[in-house]
Amino acid sequence: MEKHRFGTLDGLRGIAAFVVLIGHMSGPYYHVVPHGYLAVDLFFLMSGFVIAGAYEQKLMAGWEIRSFLAARLKRLWPLYALSFVVSVVCYLIMHSLRPAGNFLFPSLPLTSVVAMGLLFLPQFVRYGGGGLFPLNPAAWSLSVEIWGNLAYACVARSLSNNFFKIVIAIGAVGLAIASIRNDGLNVGVSLGDAVYGYIRYAFSFPLGVLLWRLHVAGRLPRFHVPPLLILSIVAVLLSSLPPRSPFFDIIAVVFAFPVILIAAVANEPGRKWAGLFAWAGAVSYPLYILHEPITGLLFSLLMDKPWYTPLVLSLPPVFVLMAALADRWFDRPLQRLLSGRPVPLPVPSAP
Repeated sequence: MEKHRFGTLDGLRGIAAFVVLIGHMSGPYYHVVPHGYLAVDLFFLMSGFVIAGAYEQKLMAGWEIRSFLAARLKRLWPLYALSFVVSVVCYLIMHSLRPAGNFLFPSLPLTSVVAMGLLFLPQFVRYGGGGLFPLNPAAWSLSVEIWGNLAYACVARSLSNNFFKIVIAIGAVGLAIASIRNDGLNVGVSLGDAVYGYIRYAFSFPLGVLLWRLHVAGRLPRFHVPPLLILSIVAVLLSSLPPRSPFFDIIAVVFAFPVILIAAVANEPGRKWAGLFAWAGAVSYPLYILHEPITGLLFSLLMDKPWYTPLVLSLPPVFVLMAALADRWFDRPLQRLLSGRPVPLPVPSAP
């Protein structure tokens, strides 16, 4: 099948990353997107679809697992490593000004935390809870993603569609249990609920792979939905409009998100919007992985200031600009270098 870039999926990645950013902000944004954590489940679902589309045919043809892993690390690791550089800088600033216990497990030295983080290894240390990646909490989903990708590559050649359906069904049951036991699916980032993060992945990623296989076979339904409406529906689902309920989280992840992905695959943005959707997809990863250490620093140091609310209101466009610069001037040149292509000097361009 000819390779095809799904423009509406790019737009979905962009809106999901922006919602995560808003959800991690306090003050005036605190209650705007209370379901923003579900964006991670949408990311996992889209990842299964895109990873299968990019690599499954190669894996079926005997592509080596180490080559697959190298390809994934080339794509994910540069910005991921940059996020830990930013995290260490933020931690050192905070540590010099006030205690930074919320950034680091006291039982581990900083070098160990950084080394484990760069290897996608969670901080499984018994310390009364705490984050799996204390320097950059958003890294938990990247850790789940890279280890889950590796597991998929190891078994992709031997898994039939029927087996995927069994895995998805078991994952749905686990997802329901996780949501009901925790009053929702905002789980996976901390030591006490780490297993639920893998359960979230074990449902959404295999479902994305299965949807790709059905797409290739021409078995996905096709219905017309304007791409902007698809993005708007996602924004509403993640906003404060739906009720806070573990059953809403189950319905959104198990039923709504797969339908949204199917609609996104079947409906491409027109020429007027295609460039903006592609740009949104490009900045989604740096926006997701870079913002949280900085917001943690700013909020810890400035929350008691009288101009805190205006500061928070001004931050989203600043972070989007930061992500765009990281994509243009850091990630793209490195991706070209790692792929062996010539590396032209980046030049400013419209989104």
